[in-house]
Amino acid sequence: MVSLAVFAAVVAAIIFVPYERALVALFGAVVMVVASQNYGFADAFKAVDWNVIMILIGMWILSGYLSKSGLPHYMVAFLSARIGSPRALILAIALLAGFITLFVDNVLVILLFGGLAARIALRAGMDPLLPVMVVGLAANYMGTALLLGDLPPQMLHSIAGAEFLDFIVFRGIPSSLPLLTLSYLATLLAFYPIWFKGMKHTASKSELKEEGEEPPRLDKLTATLSVLGFTAFILLASIRPMLGVELGALAVSVAAATALALELLKHRVRGNNIPSFEEVLRDMEWRVVIFYVSLFMLVGGLKAGGVIGEVSKTIASHVEEGLLLSYTTVYWLTALLSTVVEHDAVILFLLVTLKETSQTLNLDLWPHYWAVAWAGTLGSNATIAGAPALYLALVVAENTRGRKASWHEWMKITVPFTALSLTIHYLISLPFALLVS
Repeated sequence: MVSLAVFAAVVAAIIFVPYERALVALFGAVVMVVASQNYGFADAFKAVDWNVIMILIGMWILSGYLSKSGLPHYMVAFLSARIGSPRALILAIALLAGFITLFVDNVLVILLFGGLAARIALRAGMDPLLPVMVVGLAANYMGTALLLGDLPPQMLHSIAGAEFLDFIVFRGIPSSLPLLTLSYLATLLAFYPIWFKGMKHTASKSELKEEGEEPPRLDKLTATLSVLGFTAFILLASIRPMLGVELGALAVSVAAATALALELLKHRVRGNNIPSFEEVLRDMEWRVVIFYVSLFMLVGGLKAGGVIGEVSKTIASHVEEGLLLSYTTVYWLTALLSTVVEHDAVILFLLVTLKETSQTLNLDLWPHYWAVAWAGTLGSNATIAGAPALYLALVVAENTRGRKASWHEWMKITVPFTALSLTIHYLISLPFALLVS
């Protein structure tokens, strides 16, 4: 009861207290250790999945170089020069944001594309709130499609054992990438005519380009080596079981090799714009690392306190009633929790609980693992409490429009989108769940 009370208090504080959530979570982890009789600091340290943390750090280093190379802005400029409709251009940016999130952290994607979508909307005489929130929804949506882009798939790898190729084809059946892509495109297409109704259909290319705006600078060396780094990691991740090396070690090794190569080139090639390793490290979201480390410590406290064992018994009773009912229950329960609680915390708690249930009953719970990862990600799009990345999108939109947005304004966009995407993906994923069990 003590560990559960501490965890619930920390989650509530993360949502409602106006302080840095990494600090709140870290303080909560300290309280968990101090308040628990059988959970010490050494236990908390061991509860952290350092493999996941290393994957995140490796991917963020590569993402930092890719961002600073100017390649994402160059891609948007390429689209702007060829698309004369503002609403089509915003849709193209949303699609680009969604698919770049397969490899790049969603916060970085929102920073890269949110401001661009806002400026395009202003030049078309449209409130920038909608297009920026659409970019935020898109960036959050596709992060679970592959192992690289976000924390939930990396937890799925570390806790449940999902490998890189499992996100494409799992047990011979199309898996996370094709299923999420299908539901993502279907949801965007459903809302496209509703969202952009009344917006100017056409505009000259000069109108879509900001006055005095310089063409984006593209450092080809940085872009090329960053892309090669991602490619190398994908290839190594695909054969990781044969290599017998932890994925975190591969991520950090590839990132270090890429950074070293760029650092050497920076000092030997004249006239380059290669960012320094110090710049990349300085711009990394170290607060997020502290937040995730703290989450693992908090969930470790729940496990030590017996909370996860008790919840696993409840899940076990539903699993024994049949796959269709248990998959549906886990999917929609995860989605509901993720609308009001930070989704990484929900997903981590439920994945650990499912693993405990699987070991206790000796059952194959893979459909439920996937349900937690998918529903947790999609459900979080409803509110800024579930997906803090959406808060960043909201801030970008408010800064551009010059005034605050009421909760009713932004929830009018996020809640219908979330409800439809969850429903579409549930219907698409149900045959997958029945076939892989």
